[in-house]
Amino acid sequence: MIKLPEGATMKDYQSYIHELETLHGWLKVDLVHNCFLMGEEMGELFKAVRRYNKLFDEGAGTPTEEARANLAEELVDVFNYLLAISNRVGVDLEKAFREKNERNQQRKWS
Repeated sequence: MIKLPEGATMKDYQSYIHELETLHGWLKVDLVHNCFLMGEEMGELFKAVRRYNKLFDEGAGTPTEEARANLAEELVDVFNYLLAISNRVGVDLEKAFREKNERNQQRKWS
């Protein structure tokens, strides 16, 4: 069983996903297909957000806790693909996150 340590760093998360992909044989899935799969998960995330906000929901509406749990699962699916894509291209996501957001603090949006 693969374990993610408490207080894990982003590097730990990336290593965890690499181990998970190794376990399931997903390392053979190339960068482009991982992007497509992440796109599909984004669609599922958007639907979960729609249901969470009860926008155009089918039927009587999804109960809030059930909707929140579904939304959480879809967020994790997207995050897993983000980590997998980062691994495929050799990006240290924590380093990139810190650098990009440092620059964002200096930007002005109008």
